[in-house]
Amino acid sequence: MRSTPSLASLLSCLALTLASAGCPAPTESPPDGGTDAGTDAGVPPDVTGQLDMLSLTNAGEVRRPVDLSTDAPKALVEDGGTFVTHEGVGKADGTFVIPNVPAGPYYLRFDPTTYVVTDAREVKLSTNTSIGRPDAATQPADISGATIVFNLDNLHPYQSTDGLTLFSTNLNVARFRLTPSATAGATSGTFTYTVRTGQPLIDPAQGDRVLLTQLTSRTAPLEGSGETLSYRSVSRSFEAPEFQSKPGETQTISGTMAEPPALTAPLHWDMAAFRNLAPAIHPRASVAAQVMIVDVQPLPHTYGTISPIPLLVEIGQPPTVDELRTTLTYANPYPASWMPVGTTETSFAVTYQLPGTDTPAIIAGSASHSEQLPGFFSVKIAPEFGAVQQPRIEGMDAQQAVTLATTTPEVSWVAPPPVLGERYHYILFIHELSVEGSATVSQFVGSIRTNDTRVRLPPGLLSSGRSYVFTFDVNTTPDNDILQQVFNLPIPISGVLSLSDIVTVK
Repeated sequence: MRSTPSLASLLSCLALTLASAGCPAPTESPPDGGTDAGTDAGVPPDVTGQLDMLSLTNAGEVRRPVDLSTDAPKALVEDGGTFVTHEGVGKADGTFVIPNVPAGPYYLRFDPTTYVVTDAREVKLSTNTSIGRPDAATQPADISGATIVFNLDNLHPYQSTDGLTLFSTNLNVARFRLTPSATAGATSGTFTYTVRTGQPLIDPAQGDRVLLTQLTSRTAPLEGSGETLSYRSVSRSFEAPEFQSKPGETQTISGTMAEPPALTAPLHWDMAAFRNLAPAIHPRASVAAQVMIVDVQPLPHTYGTISPIPLLVEIGQPPTVDELRTTLTYANPYPASWMPVGTTETSFAVTYQLPGTDTPAIIAGSASHSEQLPGFFSVKIAPEFGAVQQPRIEGMDAQQAVTLATTTPEVSWVAPPPVLGERYHYILFIHELSVEGSATVSQFVGSIRTNDTRVRLPPGLLSSGRSYVFTFDVNTTPDNDILQQVFNLPIPISGVLSLSDIVTVK
């Protein structure tokens, strides 16, 4: 019988391969320190680069060029409050050139909604990194879904709040709750996975493997309080034998769940410090949720957080206490080459209502922190910094209603107090408000990434007669290249996202 590698060995292979396969290094120079290219005979230098889509498979990193032959990146150069556009020329292999871009900062637009302020002359861009091979066959719409029924024993005594997660490292497959058929307290049961239309089909001949984990509902006493924390964490795992998803067919796989060694982690979470950021997020901000997870990531220092990724620990509804102190129990069936990463996020809701509507739109602010274990649990988890200060639009207080006479306003802010050894980076997100029936609704318009505390909006993002909300995202991550890592910001990373009030353009 042919010998095949286990999921654990394939995961190890992935991490080791990526670590030595010329992956983007997080220590590259930041974009605002790009080459100040000279000119020959007064001719401005060109901007050149390449745009790829990244996929991480068991065989390593797969880069697929984005066809730029019909929509090449552009460079917009601000000149006295107006913009001069330099059109780029792109090819199907993902390469592009933007001729005669003057030395100094410019706005690189590489899709209709994303701008990056940089002065680099050579750029290598990558879109969102994903897990899994990009050539997978998918479930057709005209055939019933491929169904796999897992008949499992040696469960941790099952509870209705538990979850069975299915994950494949070589395929973009992560199902976080298989359909269960198990009674309360049972140590055996069946769990069904049905492939939906358009989802990838598992093919062992392509190296696809599947790991199932049981997220068990647990409780832990809180120190200094009579309250109890409810959370879910991995307690059991099952590496499925090879199988192939077959549209229109049902397969049954039986097996025994393994019990990985139990791990513990001390948790000290300053929940009140995060909640206290609400007035800086927006004067109308209210705390919507506070959550914490631990997942496993391939090379988070290079690729940042990739989704969907399986969870090790999930705290979805913690009690409302000022400081949460307890000890968490979990298991990690994934190999050491995949790094556990802890993340906490406090989200804030701000309502926006246009005249003549009954239902407001809700846009979220947030304060978050992600860090690899054990560092995540080694100190009290609290905000490292706050929101940007004094946000202004054309000199007016952005957290009050603003009326503009221009579609290319200057937006500015003051950096939070400095954090030793860190550098701030900013993303300005723009949302348009509109009326839909009797409701105010919001729609994402675009974003600008910068290392500066001032940007002017380029033309095309705002339109006369419409209303908007700006969100100010300040984040910090060591050695971050905000140009090369436009979507995936390396771990560790902290961020605070605050919001403007309604901005109306005449």
